[in-house]
Amino acid sequence: MRILKRVLLALLISLLVGFAIGTVLRLYLNRPTAYMGSAAPTPPLDVAGSGAAVRDSRHHEQQVG
Repeated sequence: MRILKRVLLALLISLLVGFAIGTVLRLYLNRPTAYMGSAAPTPPLDVAGSGAAVRDSRHHEQQVG
C-alpha cells in the first residue's frame, strides 16, 4: 500500500509539472508579433489611411480630336 501511495504521488507531481511547463510554453508561443521600428504593433498590411488618387472623373480624361 505504501508503494502505491508513492507511485500515485509521483504521478500527481509529474502531472502538475507537465501542466505548468505546458502553460508556460503556450503563453510564450502565443505572444503577439512585434514589428521592428513600430511603436505600437500594427497589422503587416495596414492600408487604412490610403485614399483614391483620382479626385474626380475628369482627372484622367483625355480629349480626342
